[in-house]
Amino acid sequence: MKDPEDTEVQNLSQSSSPTDLLFGPLQSCLVLIWLGLYRFMTEEASILAAAMGLGDTVAPMIGKRFGRHVYRMPLASQKTMEGTIVGVFLGTVCGCYLYLYLLGIPLLPLRMILAYGGIAAMVEGTAVSKLDNLVVPMALHFSIGKVQEWLPA
Repeated sequence: MKDPEDTEVQNLSQSSSPTDLLFGPLQSCLVLIWLGLYRFMTEEASILAAAMGLGDTVAPMIGKRFGRHVYRMPLASQKTMEGTIVGVFLGTVCGCYLYLYLLGIPLLPLRMILAYGGIAAMVEGTAVSKLDNLVVPMALHFSIGKVQEWLPA
């Protein structure tokens, strides 16, 4: 599996590097297994799945296609403002409403969803390279209680 020309490597990694498969897809899989086992059909699962499933997935595509404002935080990989704002922030916001609606969970107020999208975008934009798929869900998990305390429904 060390061949960059391998079909799975080309389809599953963004950089066509076999080691890239150890970070993104594996971390996402572990987080989604945890959500399915311990947070199934909850608001938290919807928020985290939206941030990872839509926000973090759409961001590189938006950044590569429309990214004009490039930035790089210490220890993080190069990113674009367009990918972070449009991809992560709006992807998380739209995904939260979509997943909450599809699961039949009462919709959260817009201010809470915007806060979750902002947290996801800030953490993803500043996360250490290759660890964003693990750091974003952890940050959201630990901030859900504070967001509900600061912005009550």
